[in-house]
Amino acid sequence: MGDVSPELKAFLDYVMGKKTKDPYVQKLDAAVREAKKNREWRHEYMTLLMRDMENIEKGREEGREEGRRENRRQIAKKMLEEKIDAGIIIKVTGLTEKELKQIEKDMLISL
Repeated sequence: MGDVSPELKAFLDYVMGKKTKDPYVQKLDAAVREAKKNREWRHEYMTLLMRDMENIEKGREEGREEGRRENRRQIAKKMLEEKIDAGIIIKVTGLTEKELKQIEKDMLISL
């Protein structure tokens, strides 16, 4: 770490949990300790953390649902290629008639 400034080294040491005599890092440590004491900040942090976790899970669920929809469209496309009746395709895949017609239209365009 010869190319790292003493200040940066002191900060990195602090991040790693080591004590340092650097004045900036000592001020930073004091500010961190003060922030940890502040109930309102902790509450806000936890609220934001929980919201972020909920948003991540919501995004995952949306992704899973999109994957399921795409899978149903692919199955419907294969069934259409096999000339299976539209009513059966709708019943098996759960797609709407409008969605099935769009798949048929897309298939014609791609030919």
